[in-house]
Amino acid sequence: MALQKYAIFTLTALLMISCTSVEFVKTGEEYPALNESDEVQVLLTIDKNQYDEIGIADIGGVSLPVRIEKAKQIARSKGGNVVVPVTMCTEETQKRMRSGYIIQSFYILKTKAVAAIPKETAQSKQITIPVEEEFMAEKQAATFTQLLQQYPALQGQPFTNSMVPLRFYKIPPSLLVYGLSEYKLCLMQFDADNTVLVFIPQEKITIIKKSIDNRNTIPVDFTPLGVYKGKYPVLKMLSE
Repeated sequence: MALQKYAIFTLTALLMISCTSVEFVKTGEEYPALNESDEVQVLLTIDKNQYDEIGIADIGGVSLPVRIEKAKQIARSKGGNVVVPVTMCTEETQKRMRSGYIIQSFYILKTKAVAAIPKETAQSKQITIPVEEEFMAEKQAATFTQLLQQYPALQGQPFTNSMVPLRFYKIPPSLLVYGLSEYKLCLMQFDADNTVLVFIPQEKITIIKKSIDNRNTIPVDFTPLGVYKGKYPVLKMLSE
């Protein structure tokens, strides 16, 4: 009987911990909802000129990944494709994070639409574009300084650099904010003097493991996410 009561109490406690509370405040325009499969980016810094603010969601819960996933769901329902978590770096906030249930705010944003080029103009430009420009690579290499200092302006853009995977790295709690808990984090040699942290998608893990064992230099297609501890650029490897 005592065991049964303990089991019920434990289950109840777990359910309470796993629950989340949500409060959404509209601050901008309304947009049609996105599909459940549409991607929502998690960014820590943004160029405000590139996004429209839809609203702010206050999400309560113990687990950061759960809060992020809930923020993504809200974003899709409001037509947003970007969420920006409010940085929780005050001493009081850190105490609350260690103690359990907290409430965190997320900005819900939508990327501003790029003006469409009139069909006739586009066709005329296609006629005048030299053949060699049509075959220019879509991705270009990034410098370490760019990734360290200019990443807010580079987020979402594709780059490709040759790197040497060194070892897998346990995802620090502060990097869970990107919502990539299903990825593996890998420390890579970017150049002779610098290393970077790269989130690896599941379908690329086997390739990376082989490269770590053989210390191979491989081309890595990625987009910048942010910087860890002020000296490690954080990148997301792109899937083909």
